[in-house]
Amino acid sequence: MKVISYLNFDGNCRPAMEFYQSVLGGELITMSYGETPMADEMPAMADKMAHACLVGDGWNIMASDSPCDHFEAMKGMNISIHAPTAEKAREYFEGLAVGGTVVMPFEETFWSKGFGLVTDKFGTPWMVNTDMEPA
Repeated sequence: MKVISYLNFDGNCRPAMEFYQSVLGGELITMSYGETPMADEMPAMADKMAHACLVGDGWNIMASDSPCDHFEAMKGMNISIHAPTAEKAREYFEGLAVGGTVVMPFEETFWSKGFGLVTDKFGTPWMVNTDMEPA
């Protein structure tokens, strides 16, 4: 089984996914509604994302723009990033925090050399974490 985060946006999926790519890396694959068989049925959505996937080494994040005014803001969840080192985790955290809101500053905790909570400028809540390094 594979669990994949799937994000919904209110018309700003492309800039959000491009932002995530700039912070996290990976390859961004996109398809607008205008590129799908639904193009004639949804002309107002032609330049919006029907499908976007950011693919990294062993991870991916999928997303789209919600059609027909069905968007609801994200709540009751976080996307969790688990970085291999505290330095890399801090880099991800600081990148995602640009224009966003820091909920819990990135710092050492009793379980981790680095952990922080941030809601990015697109409204996506993130937990950024790393393992406790061996003694």
